[in-house]
Amino acid sequence: MAKRPGSGRKESLITTAIRAEWQFSAVLSVLFFVVTFIFLPAFSDNNMIIRLLLPTVKPFLFLIGAAFALIAAVNYFRKSAFGSATSFRSGSSVARDTPVAPGGNAAPIREHQVVYGWSKDNAQWGNLGVYSHKSSPQRPSSWSIELLRAIEWKLFEEICAAYYREKRIRAELTKLGADGGIDIKLFQDESGLATSLVQCKAWNSQLVGVKPIREFLGVMSHEKISKGFFMASGGFSSDAIEIARANGITLIDGKLFLSMILRLPAEAQQRLLNIATAGEYTTPSCSSCGIKMVRRTGKRGDFWGCANFPKCRQMLNVTLAQRQGI
Repeated sequence: MAKRPGSGRKESLITTAIRAEWQFSAVLSVLFFVVTFIFLPAFSDNNMIIRLLLPTVKPFLFLIGAAFALIAAVNYFRKSAFGSATSFRSGSSVARDTPVAPGGNAAPIREHQVVYGWSKDNAQWGNLGVYSHKSSPQRPSSWSIELLRAIEWKLFEEICAAYYREKRIRAELTKLGADGGIDIKLFQDESGLATSLVQCKAWNSQLVGVKPIREFLGVMSHEKISKGFFMASGGFSSDAIEIARANGITLIDGKLFLSMILRLPAEAQQRLLNIATAGEYTTPSCSSCGIKMVRRTGKRGDFWGCANFPKCRQMLNVTLAQRQGI
């Protein structure tokens, strides 16, 4: 019996066979058939107990062997019908066919091969974001609004935190998953307590509206912190601007953030640029696992799925023209 990674529970041999390559199930099927039709009949001649149990046990073992044969056939069909998929190791954030140069900078990245898989219900996840079909384009050598808006959501948060660190402000990113409306905590004195909160939205195809601002205001009130920054790679609606101004929230849109970066020393700008363009910087990360997602196709069309599927079922919709962050 195999243990599921990351848990103490054992999973059944059937579950292991379903997850494994088709050869695993094929070997198990052959073993059951050999035991059923060769070994047991051979031993039954000299063993009365086996001879008595054989009529009852034989059909049962045959059914198990047939089940593994069916699993092997299904797994083989999946692999053959959908072709070679981009292969990921669990927990890895870079595809095997992505060459990485020394120092962490990735070489020119080929576009993902399509990986097919079952999806739950794309419509349920449609509000999480929309990402472009293209893999990472040619790496820019300087900052621009186009680059800022091409960065996937997780990298955008890291760039925001890195900016504050360049300003000699301690900035801590919150953990993955439900962040409670906080992406970064700022510590601007020696008390050891957060003095400001930062929320980041890599939204490019729509303006940040009133709802996210109100939610951020509620988090600030709960944390008893009166100073907040809301950073977006796109812009804000007029209603959001009014509410933020009335409640002491500083709004930083993409153009303003770019000007803030460009006012840094050249060395600091380059450090931020290195972070922003590392790896597949336009490929979205899974909001639960933090690793790069894989382009897949389901009944409703193409989508980004977590590389840890089926352990993780996070999805993001894909269009050819738009990208909107989480």
